[in-house]
Amino acid sequence: MNQKREPEFDRAVAWVLRVGAFGCFLIMLCGLLTGIFVKGRIPHDIELAGVLLMLATPVVRVIVACFLFFKETDYRYGYISLGVLVILLLGSVFGIGEH
Repeated sequence: MNQKREPEFDRAVAWVLRVGAFGCFLIMLCGLLTGIFVKGRIPHDIELAGVLLMLATPVVRVIVACFLFFKETDYRYGYISLGVLVILLLGSVFGIGEH
């Protein structure tokens, strides 16, 4: 990877992680505040959406990294990222590692 392009790559990946973390925090905070005022299943579902966003953030990070590697014609790391993405998706679909 060229040194001139590396900060742009890092900024894109950091932005994905930052948006995921803050979005997760805000959604879970909304669920918590909703739970104070509203009884029932709605607050639980809002908090569950925050947890799902927290789990999806690393997957989106790998997708962005894979796209950026291929965009910069760094095929070696692009295919490695694609392999990591396949492993993540297979693990989530088939429950690999579940006891």
